[in-house]
Amino acid sequence: MSLLAPLYVIGAFAIGAPILFHLIRRQPKGQVPFSSLMFLKPTPPRLTRRSRLDNWLLLLLRALALILMAIAFARPFLRSDTLSTAEVPGRRFVLVIDQSASMKRDGIWEQVKQQADEFLSDFQTADELAVVLFDNQPRTILSFDEAAKLNSDQLQARLKDLLQTNQPTWLHGDLGRALAFAGDLAVSHEAESKSIQTDGNEVVVEAASSASHLVLISDMAAGSKLDRLQAYAWPKKLRVDVRRVIAAERTNAFARILESPPEPGQDVSRLRVRVSNSADATRTDFTLGWTGEAQADGTASEGDDLQRSAEFPVQVPPGQSRVIRMPAPGPGITTLLLRGDRQEFDNRHYVVTVEPRPARLIHLGSIVGEPRDNLLFYLQRIPFNNPRRVVTVETVEPDQFSGVPDPDEVPLVVVTEELATTTAKQVKTYCESGGRVLIVLSPMRDADEPQSATDEQGSGVVSDDGEMIPLGATVNLISDSDLEFSEAGIADYAMFGRIDFSNPLFQSMADPQFNDFSKIRFWAHRSISGVGKDWNVAAEYDDGDPAVLEKSIGKGRLFVLASGWQPTESQLALSTKFLPLMFRFFDASASEKSSQLFTLGRQFDFEPSGAANILTPSGNSLDYEQSSDGNLDEGPGVYRYQTSEDSVPFAVNMDPAESRTEPLDEEALAGFGVLLGEHVSTQQALENQRQLRDRELESQQRLWQWLLIVALALLGIETVLGTILSRGQKVGEAVMSEMG
Repeated sequence: MSLLAPLYVIGAFAIGAPILFHLIRRQPKGQVPFSSLMFLKPTPPRLTRRSRLDNWLLLLLRALALILMAIAFARPFLRSDTLSTAEVPGRRFVLVIDQSASMKRDGIWEQVKQQADEFLSDFQTADELAVVLFDNQPRTILSFDEAAKLNSDQLQARLKDLLQTNQPTWLHGDLGRALAFAGDLAVSHEAESKSIQTDGNEVVVEAASSASHLVLISDMAAGSKLDRLQAYAWPKKLRVDVRRVIAAERTNAFARILESPPEPGQDVSRLRVRVSNSADATRTDFTLGWTGEAQADGTASEGDDLQRSAEFPVQVPPGQSRVIRMPAPGPGITTLLLRGDRQEFDNRHYVVTVEPRPARLIHLGSIVGEPRDNLLFYLQRIPFNNPRRVVTVETVEPDQFSGVPDPDEVPLVVVTEELATTTAKQVKTYCESGGRVLIVLSPMRDADEPQSATDEQGSGVVSDDGEMIPLGATVNLISDSDLEFSEAGIADYAMFGRIDFSNPLFQSMADPQFNDFSKIRFWAHRSISGVGKDWNVAAEYDDGDPAVLEKSIGKGRLFVLASGWQPTESQLALSTKFLPLMFRFFDASASEKSSQLFTLGRQFDFEPSGAANILTPSGNSLDYEQSSDGNLDEGPGVYRYQTSEDSVPFAVNMDPAESRTEPLDEEALAGFGVLLGEHVSTQQALENQRQLRDRELESQQRLWQWLLIVALALLGIETVLGTILSRGQKVGEAVMSEMG
């Protein structure tokens, strides 16, 4: 016999009470006071050797009733021999292991291996397992089907090899994406029976039950991304067992340059650097300095620094940030180094310093009248220079222009005056080879007659090469179009009526705080008709006339402005929109290719091609035929994009969020609907299974009811017997009193 609640058996000790009551003599009811004894203290009867038990049968009935009641409360049942051994049903596990950059901290990955070993030590033959590693993307390194072919020892050896081969990467950890991926994997897998070789014999194991568990091994860094869980419906009954690994050194500080790549004309002599410290840090004093080349793996090594600048001390309390200004790095400087932090994986921030390349802007036109009334006056005052280029604005008389400029040396040619046919053809050749041409239409000679500049053959140009042709004819020659130009009739002034902010020319001004052009007025402009579908109208005046036209010519671009920017024609040169617009004319892709700072895990903006390759910090060459080839396994450092025509260095750094290593509260997962809870070990599962079966047996047998019935029956018999004996004793006492 077994007991479901054996502690209630302690109640059987209550049988001592009736025995004690039977041994204590009761005092006689009749008392006669004597004067000689009134000053003596009464003495109750004491148990002596001569004390004896009366009414053995009553005592036995009472004790037996108490014992039966205690056993009844203990819930007894009879366990069958065939059900004495319980078996744990098969379970399905998905082991999710964090492989992000923060796991590179000292001792973390060793703890991961230990946690994995402890998990597999409890793994049973009927269980199923899949292993998922994740950084910014989750990936299955061991599927359910692969694990089903291995026994426990083979599985443990295989997982050790996988963890040894797959070390932490330099990418940011997307915990939300990984949990969603593992959750779908756990609930969507359809298990099948499997056969395992054990001691030379083939054993068929039934498929696992529907019980699924996720076991997450991670440092649970606060910088982990959880956004993906917002749109994910967490499966019912799927719980996550979080097994956190903790670094021995809690302090983790990191430094990042705040400024984005400087715009043209911006002062770059000093940079703002932000130093942040973890909330659980024990150190507060650090130093910052620029260094030269360093190891490609990002470790700080004194011997690898080719040169070092002065170091700047900075004190950062735990959980706070400090911003300091540092001199901009000079030539040969590649690294911003933070010293004083023992977590080395994020102490280096890489930068690129390059010598500015010379470039020219050619203005085809002449100066007439006051300088301020000429377009060149404002072109010369545009700060095209930046750390990557030094731009010289040159003005050339149209009849002195000779040769076709190199588009790499001359990104933009501005035409403001009539050209000779030969010069116009040279400009067209320049544009077709990749150059950019901006034609600013000047006032028409005769505003009453449309000007198309077509000859008798309709070629669009005057046949004599030496004769100057109008700007409208130049536009038609370069673009192979048949546009017609005339002077627009404006009563007072015109304004921009429609602007295509998706066009690269105006894209940088698309935000509501920058897209107001209502204060720019145009006193005069040219009307352009016959605009075909091959032209892109980037802006229109409020009278419907095109204001800015553009068209692809070969590898280059042709732009046409219907009005000048000088004050005699418009207020454009005096507005805040003039500089960003001219920067985009000079280099429409400036905002796309100006950055030489990239983050690991994100796509580069370099043009992939069959002839392009990427040179890594260690000197390896990677093919860059498509954007997906930009996976840099070597980690942060200075890389180089190379083609047959160009070689551009660029810096690649770790995602700053990965440096936020302070622990993330597990309740943050619960806030997204994730069910948390430790999975039950095999031993505990066996115990739970046994208890469930014991409860089922006890509820079926209900022996406690029969025991209570017998106990109540005994108490009834004891009551009747006690009443009879009590009455007999009273009759005897009455007879004795009468006889006395």
